[in-house]
Formats: sequence, structure tokens, C-alpha cells
Amino acid sequence: MDSDKIFRKGLFAMFLGVFGVSSVLPYAQAEWHGELTFLSDYLYRGYSKNRGNPLAQAHIDYQDPMGWFGGVGVSQVSFDDRSYKNHADVEIKPYLGWSLPLNHDWRTELSVTGYLFDGKIFGKYADYAEFYASLHYQDWLSGTVSVAPNAYRREATVLNYELKYRRDILDNLQFSTGLGYYQANKLLDEDYFYWNAGVSWFITANLALDLRYADVHLDDHHEEIHHHEFYPRLQDNKFLISVTAGF
Repeated sequence: MDSDKIFRKGLFAMFLGVFGVSSVLPYAQAEWHGELTFLSDYLYRGYSKNRGNPLAQAHIDYQDPMGWFGGVGVSQVSFDDRSYKNHADVEIKPYLGWSLPLNHDWRTELSVTGYLFDGKIFGKYADYAEFYASLHYQDWLSGTVSVAPNAYRREATVLNYELKYRRDILDNLQFSTGLGYYQANKLLDEDYFYWNAGVSWFITANLALDLRYADVHLDDHHEEIHHHEFYPRLQDNKFLISVTAGF
């Protein structure tokens, strides 16, 4: 598999909400791969992790010929907790997983991702882990189920379901979309759907521009004083833009 296809698969995983948990390399080779991305906002399952502001993200991963893969992602974050001391500004996401081919068309993945922060979120330490199980059909359809037993250390177990689809429109233009359902009632007082659709323009083999529309069916409570102590900001921008350089 050439580097252009690897880069496209990496973008497919990142833009649809599973940043850093989807392997992108064939079994015949072991290789390092990385990306640096500038985004208009950091959306995560319908809410913003950066208060609607532009930011930078980076990640690097590795997969060996036996299907094991791992890596780490780093992102700026900014929640509505600036009045708290020692608030988090950086999110680090190490991950480890195993990809197993079932036949020529189907493969499955098991992985775990850590969410580590350089400070507190709304006055509390919030490091936690999430476990993923995915099923992929060829290179264009994926389904993922994940569970976080103690999300943000709020004693809340949350489940998430995602379905993702992509198709090449032209040699350098790709359409992709994703639909998710987040069972986060214990964390956010709601279970809700979120989705996105957009196009990626591969300017060169290692440079891409992504334009995307994202929406969510989630009530906005983050400004309510009486609300639960943890409530991130609902996404302000439905239209997102990002530029990614791969290597």
C-alpha cells in the first residue's frame, strides 16, 4: 500500500471521531506514520473541547506485520473552566490495538485509548480510558462500539456507537460521513445522536484540506449555574475546516 492510501485512511479515521484508534497500514509492512493538523474547532461527539477556537493536533502511530498497532495523539484543549486553577490545556491520547483480518473483505479491531490531561477539567482530575471494538468492510465502511467505564472520572460509564462511510469522488477528492449515538446520560444528562458529512481534497500525496458539516441533537446546558459540575460547550460552529500534513 502506498503512502497516499495510508494518508487517506488516516484522515478517514481522524475526521469521523475515532482519532488514533484505527489502524491504517497493511500487514505486509511495518511502518511509522504521522500527521499534523490545524482545525477550526475540536469537536468530540457533538461538543467542543476547545470552546469553538482553532487549534493544532498531532499524532504518530506504528503497526507491525502481525497486526499490532499503537501510537499517541496530542491536542490543544480548552473547556469552560478557565476560572479554575490548574485547568487543562493539552490532551494526550496514547492507544494500543490489534487488527485481525477475517477474510478478504472483512477485518476486526480491538483497541484501548487513554485520555490524559496536563491539568484538571472543571476542578477535577479527568484522566480515563476507553475500549473499542470495530468491524471494517474493505476500505469504505466501518462500525465501532466503545465503552468508557469512568469517563472524565465522573463515576459515569458511557457507551458510544459509530457508523462511518467513505467514497472516492475523484482521484484526489473523497466524500465521507459518520453517524454516532452516545449513551452519555450519566455524564451529560442525555443520550443523543451526532453526525457529520464532508469532503477531503488531497492536494498532494501528503497534504489534505477537509471541509465538513457537523450537527448534534444535544441540549446546551453549559451556562446553567445549577447544572451538573461537568458540562462541555455545545459545538458553536457546524461548518468545520482543517488542513492536514502527513508523513
